[in-house]
Amino acid sequence: MSAFTVELENKPGELARLCEAMAGSRANLLLCATTHGEANGVVAFISDDEASAQTVLDEAGVEYLMRPALTIRMENLPGTGAATFRTLADAGVNVDLVLPVRISEELFYAVLCVDDMQAASAALGDLVTS
Repeated sequence: MSAFTVELENKPGELARLCEAMAGSRANLLLCATTHGEANGVVAFISDDEASAQTVLDEAGVEYLMRPALTIRMENLPGTGAATFRTLADAGVNVDLVLPVRISEELFYAVLCVDDMQAASAALGDLVTS
């Protein structure tokens, strides 16, 4: 699995433009977007059809990063995130992206992009689902 990041201008309609382009490809997205002050925004997403997402972005002239990602499952309890990300830090793994993809009362699933997939998988063990 891969995660995409796209930088968009922080103005009305930019997120709609991206989503409209993707809707035409019929690729489903799970996304998260943020800005900081007046700076450009960053949209992070995964798609159920990565090839179509790439084609749409390329045809729209939208610059993007596509990075390998892994999915983790954590208990949805206070302190679980702290313990999980401390485990990664102690293994020398830098987390570049956290994209929540499913949350229930019991569990929290997130897609992570990290600088060392092997070390992250080894450190997190059975928390990694893919």
